[in-house]
Amino acid sequence: MAMRERFYVDTAVFRYRSGYREVNALLAVPSVPQPMPAILLAHDIFGLDDYVEELAIRFAREGYAVLVPDFYSTKGGPGPTNTFEDQQHLRLNTPDLLAVGDINNGYNYLKNEDYVDSRRVAVVGFGFGGTIALLAAAQNRELAAAVDFYGDIVYSKEIIGRTKPNSPLDMIPYINCPVLCIYGVSDDLISRQDVSLLERRLREKGKAFDLKVFSGAPNGFMNERRPEVYRPSVAREAMTLTLNWLDNILK
Repeated sequence: MAMRERFYVDTAVFRYRSGYREVNALLAVPSVPQPMPAILLAHDIFGLDDYVEELAIRFAREGYAVLVPDFYSTKGGPGPTNTFEDQQHLRLNTPDLLAVGDINNGYNYLKNEDYVDSRRVAVVGFGFGGTIALLAAAQNRELAAAVDFYGDIVYSKEIIGRTKPNSPLDMIPYINCPVLCIYGVSDDLISRQDVSLLERRLREKGKAFDLKVFSGAPNGFMNERRPEVYRPSVAREAMTLTLNWLDNILK
């Protein structure tokens, strides 16, 4: 297999307008011919942390401009999130429409930048961000592709409400771009039955999609900062799959 070319990357932290809010964001731009393809990277429940920054730089080194909005941006910050329970609470109380709006306004920011080809912008999300990637793909017809790493598929009845009005499964008919979905067999948060429902719904609605389920991989298997769930060999295979899939569509 030929070695992939790696590029030098500039990064910047800044803010952009998203509705009534200003969103904290990370931008990573590689030294490649312009205009270039781009990725809107949707973070997991842990927010825009060091791991997500490393992911953004990794995608940028492959030739993509990467914008990472912080869904938890508020005037005073998200407050203390020292435990997993705190982070789960914050994720459950962050409105889906707010996070999707941050992705859509991030797209609007990128498409006005000369170095980005607005016809070649994808959304890629992990965990909570995988959920948002699917929802954004259903609401933004200008996105060229979407990648969902172990995002929620079916919300429980207890969750459905103003903050989480629609399960991602129910939004599948509105998706207008190719989708790559990646899950783990040993995921104790998302059942294999739900993954089968997702696959069936994508097929029934005639969507362009690829779906990969890795055996022995729990939810969060990409995150090397979480040794209890990180699976190095699976993570490498999943990243290679993702990059090849994105390259085929966006390059």
